[in-house]
Amino acid sequence: MRIALIDDEKGIVEGIKKIIGRYLPECRVVGAAYNGLEGFDLIQRLQPDIVITDIRMPMADGLDMIQMANEAGVKTKFILLSGYADFEYARRGMKLGVQFYINKPVEEEELRSSVIQVMETIRADRIRLQKLDELKHEVSSRIQEETLRDIIDIGPEHTELVEELLREAQIPTSGIWFNSVLLDIGGGTEQLKEIGFQPLFRQIDLTLRHYHKVYRFRYFGPQIAIVIAHNSTLPYVRLLHAVQGLKQALDRELKLPVSIGIGTMYKRASGISQSFEEARNALSYKVIKGGDPVISYSEIMQLTGRSQPVPEEQIIRLEEALDNMNEEECVAIIREMFRGVTAEPGMNPAELQQWCLSILLSSIRKLSFQQLQQNERVGRHILSLEGISRFQTMEVLEEWMIQVIRGVIHFKQEHNLSQKKDIISEIKTYVSKHFNEQISLADLAARFFISPYYLSQLFKRKTGDNYLNFLTQIRIDKAKELLENTDLKVYEVCQMVGYSDTQHFARMFEKLTGCKPREFRRNLPNG
Repeated sequence: MRIALIDDEKGIVEGIKKIIGRYLPECRVVGAAYNGLEGFDLIQRLQPDIVITDIRMPMADGLDMIQMANEAGVKTKFILLSGYADFEYARRGMKLGVQFYINKPVEEEELRSSVIQVMETIRADRIRLQKLDELKHEVSSRIQEETLRDIIDIGPEHTELVEELLREAQIPTSGIWFNSVLLDIGGGTEQLKEIGFQPLFRQIDLTLRHYHKVYRFRYFGPQIAIVIAHNSTLPYVRLLHAVQGLKQALDRELKLPVSIGIGTMYKRASGISQSFEEARNALSYKVIKGGDPVISYSEIMQLTGRSQPVPEEQIIRLEEALDNMNEEECVAIIREMFRGVTAEPGMNPAELQQWCLSILLSSIRKLSFQQLQQNERVGRHILSLEGISRFQTMEVLEEWMIQVIRGVIHFKQEHNLSQKKDIISEIKTYVSKHFNEQISLADLAARFFISPYYLSQLFKRKTGDNYLNFLTQIRIDKAKELLENTDLKVYEVCQMVGYSDTQHFARMFEKLTGCKPREFRRNLPNG
């Protein structure tokens, strides 16, 4: 502990120094002053943990000095010395927060005992403040993670909403570049349970510590989302190298195999969602590359960009046929596509592979990543460049493509994924019953076997609003009902409608109702 001594008698100062040096080895005298004004300057400059001070001194007495220090926001603890057993001094000192009042001449044991008790108080205060800071940081991190998860879900077109959400979560955006990364843990959720999330998160923080800010959170199942924010543009080669380093560190330190998809960089905050969708698309190529790769979106764009373009009209028709599980129509469209490609002169084997790949990935873009992993017929044993390359004739390759599409249909039939007349109505019903749970768009997408990005677009097209606004409205309507019909406290209502932070809940409530929860209750007719 750092101690300062303030007394107008130098002999007393020297005597106390000796006592401290002899009986309090964990303490160090960092400075001394000989009147109240010098003492105040010393306290401001050195910020000692403890000050032992006389009361009666020239220029300003000890109590005036303590009051000035308090007004300046100094957190130092004070022990008062005085040769005058004056109750008024002691009472005023107690009002100023002084805990010990020692009469001169100073007894060694009394001084030692007083300093030890003050040190214990300081340590207890530090522990309490540390826990409070940790709690604040935990709450802030949770809010930021939930905000970024919402932003990922609502899509890139809601620029104003994204900016508003980031402001509320205190995530800076001015001059910041964003990039999204998606990790898929080999071995699934069971392996994650064994090691826990914290060692994984610590390794992510350590490996990517050079960036301005790194947000990481569980996205869905064994997948971890990372949003990197940096105050300058990120050289993509350097970012790719850093992510490859993360993969190696996770394998080396935690024995954790991972596949990683990397999106591109965006300066605007609304690009977070776009970058994440790119990372998700890149990661879906895991079923093609095999193993546990690191795949960038630019890599798959180069791959598909070199291939012969598949007409979007044909892809849409194939998607609709798959939605309706119309196997006959799917086969007809594949055969039509192959008639078109045979008319293209000079297509080499590599281009043919890429063309087939483009058809397959485009046709299954509505499926969730979980479906791709579960479905062996579009998994690594069939849907791979190596698999495509083993076919020697166009006719055999055409039949193989048809078998893959049939595999998708059979998978949908096995999992009862028949085309729903109104899947959004089913989702709205489900959300209305489970609004108090943490249900992200990714959770819904996995439950209803649909791509999160496609679900986001479909929800907006069917309802005219995004999923996050829909969920918020349900929660706030339920909160209004609870505030009106129960005596539950606001924080209890907050938890019952699915929010973990009361301040965030209050902001959402005020945004939709025009008043805070307590004001709403006070303004009720019978309130």
